[in-house]
Formats: sequence, C-alpha cells, structure tokens
Amino acid sequence: MKKDKGMVNLTQDKGITEKESEQAKHNLNRLNDRLFKYIFASEQHKENLIRFLNDVLNDRDRVIVDIEYIDREIDPPILDGKLVHFDVRAKTADGRIFHVEVQIADEHDFLKRGLFYTCSSYTTQLTIGKHYDELKEVVFIGVLNFRIFDDKPGVFHSINKLLDVENHKCYCPDLEMHFLEIPKLRELRKSPEKMTGLERMLTYMGTVGGTEKLSQVAEYDTDIKRILRLEEKFIQNPETWVGYLKRERAQVDWEHYVEIRESDADARGMARGMAQGITQGITQGITQGITQGITQGITQGKMETAANFLSMGVDETTISKATGLSLEEIQKLRK
Repeated sequence: MKKDKGMVNLTQDKGITEKESEQAKHNLNRLNDRLFKYIFASEQHKENLIRFLNDVLNDRDRVIVDIEYIDREIDPPILDGKLVHFDVRAKTADGRIFHVEVQIADEHDFLKRGLFYTCSSYTTQLTIGKHYDELKEVVFIGVLNFRIFDDKPGVFHSINKLLDVENHKCYCPDLEMHFLEIPKLRELRKSPEKMTGLERMLTYMGTVGGTEKLSQVAEYDTDIKRILRLEEKFIQNPETWVGYLKRERAQVDWEHYVEIRESDADARGMARGMAQGITQGITQGITQGITQGITQGITQGKMETAANFLSMGVDETTISKATGLSLEEIQKLRK
C-alpha cells in the first residue's frame, strides 16, 4: 500500500513544516482516539478532564478538585464475561468514579453499552468483606458524534438516572449517565460569550462552526486556548502524529465495514421479504384453489343429484329440500 507523504516524513522522525502544521490543525478530528486521550487522559494534562467533568456536572455540591486516573480495563466478574474497556476512567478523592466514552458512529447499541459500562464500574467496587455502604457514585459520560434521542431535538445534553415511576424522585443516586450529542449543538449557533462552559468545551471537541469559530471560543476561554497549544505539540511530535493518522485510517476502514455490513443486512432483509412474500402468495393461491375446487365439486355433485331426481320424476320442491339448491336453479337444470 502506498504511504502518503505526511506519513513518510513522520516515520523518519522529521518534524512537519509550519504550513503542514496549520493544514493539520484545520482538518483535525478532535474526537480521534489518540488525540482525545492525549488531551483528556494524560496525567500531565488532567486539568482538562477536571474542567470537562465539572462542566458536565454543573453542580456546586459536587465540584471536582482533583482526580486520579485508574485502570481503563475491568476484568469480567464472571467466567467468560465480556471485558470492559474505557476511553477515560478516573476517580476523585472521595471515591467517585467517572468514565468518558467517545463514540464516532452510531452502531445502535450505545445506550445498552453505556449502562453495561456503568454497572461494571459499580459492581466491581466491592470485594469480600466490604459493605454495601462503601459503594461510591459512578458517572458515565458519552460524547457522541451522532443523534441518539430523536424525540428531543433541542436538547444536546441528556441525563439518565434511576427515578421512582410515581414521583420521579431519585432515591438511588449512585448511577448517573450523561449523553452529549454534538450534532445538536451545531444547531444552536451561539456566540462564545453566551455559551456555557460545557457548550464551549463541546464546541472544541466537535470543531463546531469550524476553526474560525473555535478561534473565537479560544479568545474567550483560556482553557480552550491552552488546549489548542497542546494540540500543536501533539502535531509536531512524530510518534503521536503517526498514531493519530493510523487511528484515522482505522476509523475510516471500520466505518466502511459497518456501511457494507448494514448494506448487506438490508439486502438480506429484502431477499427474506421477497421470499416470504412469494411463499405466502403461493400458499394463499393453493389454499384458495383448493377451497374453490371443493366448492365447485360440491356444487357439481348437487347438480348431478338433482338431475337424477328430475329424471326419476321427483317434484322440484322435494329436490330443493334434498340438495339445498334453489327452485330457480332446479328449473334451469330441467330446461
């Protein structure tokens, strides 16, 4: 496979030119797994994650001051269980667990996956000898580059909790799931000074409004400006930049695979539908044919019986009673 020019330069440990750097920043995918983890899952950059988590919570009673990054993989609690792997996973000093998951394409299972991840972090807190009151809050945050709640067109930030069905109170606040739909944010078109902190952070993540809008946000938000400077270091580093390019290529390949898979599924569904339609049509035709044949046979038998009675001189009224034919039908038969 032919390598692109940028890939060749970087693998030779050469820095990219200023022009190439500007072009890279212009086309940067900020939801790329390598770049996202560089900005939000690196110990030396943890102030970015703290800022983001506080923006999501937006709660004075739950402000995060410091975090500790913890293992992004959880061993399954059951034999042959599914391994759980997070993009970002951290814990606060009071034991609360936060994990962030970035999803580029809709694979139609994210709600279930988010719940599975959240419950995994909750149930694996306790070991033998510990008590249930030691369980800490788990907060799941999904950053989505697609719509997931079509019935909430004007809401890009949805919060799911366990609520009582009668009074809608939350008696068990330990599980909390946030879903951030970036495509919906693109429709708001706010100026930076009118945005919330979360809106500005998501504007950065999704490059909402393009690089020009992002520059305006950075002038208003010093944290975003700092993050953009970190991106320059990321781009200039051959190792991180090559990792970014590989991830982009893998993502394109995966989306192509999903597209083909869904196309094949549609084709298979259409074929099944056609086959079922043909089978149903044949079955109905056979059933109707049999029913019609039986009906015609019974009618023909009655007519033959009536004809025999007429040849024997039996009166028409008696024949009608015996065969079920009308007097008019018997009279036509006599003629």
